[in-house]
Parts: sequence; structure tokens; C-alpha cells
Amino acid sequence: MNEDQIRGAANTVGGRVQRAAGALTGDHELEAEGAVRETAGRVQAKAGEAVESVREAVAHRPLGAILSGFGVGILVGMLLARRD
Repeated sequence: MNEDQIRGAANTVGGRVQRAAGALTGDHELEAEGAVRETAGRVQAKAGEAVESVREAVAHRPLGAILSGFGVGILVGMLLARRD
């Protein structure tokens, strides 16, 4: 687990607690903030998972990662050159 996954999980749990507290007290603003925090935590955790997957792929196939990065760089360069 990386830092983003841990923080994402913490924000997800914190958001659930905040949302439940808002629902219990009838504070709709607190409930909405909790829902947003929970969603942001899920997104952050998924981003951490994606980073971890890329790290593993690069560790197992460094040449493939370099070639993929090179290919993406060429495609981006070509797309940006068309804009002019």
C-alpha cells in the first residue's frame, strides 16, 4: 500500500462517519460534506492503486515501460504539432 491508498481509505471512512453524523443530527450540510469526502477518498485510493500497478509493471518490464512512454510522447507531440 502506498500513501495515497492509505489516505484515501482514511478519507473514505472519515467521510462515512461525517455523513452518518450529519444524517443523525439532521445537518444536511455536514451530510453532504461527508459524502464529498467519502467520494474523494475513494478516488484517491483508486489513484493510489493505479500508481502501484504502474510501479509493478515498470519493475517487471522496464523496457516495455520505456518504449510505451516513448510512444505516448511521440503521439502527444504529433497531436500538439497539429494544433499550430
